Amino acid sequence: MQGINFPSQHKTLSFVFLCEFSLFQSGGPEYDVPLGRRDGLNFATQNATLANLPPPTANASTILRSLAAKNLDATDVVALSGGHTIGIGHCGSFTERLYPTQDPTMEKTFAEDLKGICPTNSSTNTTVLDIRSPNKFDNKYYVDLVNRQGLFTSDQDLYSYKKTRGIVTSFAEDEALFFEKFVVAMIKMSQLSVLTGNQGEIRANCSVRNSDNSYLVSEVEEDLETKSELR
Repeated sequence: MQGINFPSQHKTLSFVFLCEFSLFQSGGPEYDVPLGRRDGLNFATQNATLANLPPPTANASTILRSLAAKNLDATDVVALSGGHTIGIGHCGSFTERLYPTQDPTMEKTFAEDLKGICPTNSSTNTTVLDIRSPNKFDNKYYVDLVNRQGLFTSDQDLYSYKKTRGIVTSFAEDEALFFEKFVVAMIKMSQLSVLTGNQGEIRANCSVRNSDNSYLVSEVEEDLETKSELR
């Protein structure tokens, strides 16, 4: 699931807006983002992010158990994993499937191609997450899984695992269904750990905290100068 962020009390709705824009630009579904969420005052630390993000070496059972704590069900998990239809993976995230023994769930030609990209278990190269349409948001990621061409353990095991195999197959066969369930899961994500009361802030610019927003500071200063002149 590497590449997918899970909002915590320090995450912001900016991520959701960014995802929606990126999805639409790359051919994915367009959807309305619920308004009213406040932004955090602090950025998520690396440790906090990793604690909320199952590693690419995790199996489906572990991922489902981890995300169930965030009220995400099996369909949500498989749909969110579809975000891997775009992006790249580092050799270090999947070479345990190649060396010293090749993962038997990996299609042979696919494995040989990966060995060419990552000739040793210490290689630092990268490769695409979806070999069929790496630059388009579509359901081909699931087609990859059905053909045993998922890059990470966390990807391929979704097809190997009994509880998620049927969901993977249904998404591989029906792109519209995948889009529908992906939107549902993304909206659920936007509702995680919502800040209330005086927590957080309403940003003038969603990409930066108000304290870091020089534009906001200059506008406030101008308003104060104007009020002073009117006295």
